[in-house]
Amino acid sequence: MSGKLFYGLLGVLVVGFFAVIILNKEPEKPRPGVAHSDNGRQHVQAKEYGGDEPPTSGDHAEALPWQVYDQEVPDGNVIHNMEHGGVYISYRPDLPEEQKDKLKALFSKPYSNPEFSPIKAVVAPRADNKAPIVLSSWTRSLTLETYDEEKIIEYYLANIGKSPEPFAS
Repeated sequence: MSGKLFYGLLGVLVVGFFAVIILNKEPEKPRPGVAHSDNGRQHVQAKEYGGDEPPTSGDHAEALPWQVYDQEVPDGNVIHNMEHGGVYISYRPDLPEEQKDKLKALFSKPYSNPEFSPIKAVVAPRADNKAPIVLSSWTRSLTLETYDEEKIIEYYLANIGKSPEPFAS
């Protein structure tokens, strides 16, 4: 077999292989939550926000350690965590204690659900929230009226790493 024929057949096989993979790929499922505009990702010393839902993009300061907090955290910092592919779970301080405990246990080691080990999450109270629980990621959010472990896990798994810098820590 001549070299040209061999490389020609090899090229057809390679193209065909990748075409089959691409054509047989399942379409990505729609992600849960509501899409928001991308308000940029400029790094600044500090930025004050507010409002009845956490911002999901915009100017931001240093990222926070991934953990559960008992006090409010600045929106201007947690946006940086979302830029790094994480999820921010905020709840109103008046959320019933039982629901707060479940939320904290889901995101704290040892995790309450042995099949769920979230590594990029910030959980904190946020008094300004309109909804009792707000799940936020880069340009996306979902509000919940009550603790719903299935929806929380689904949102986290579908939105983790969907950001401009998903591999940053």
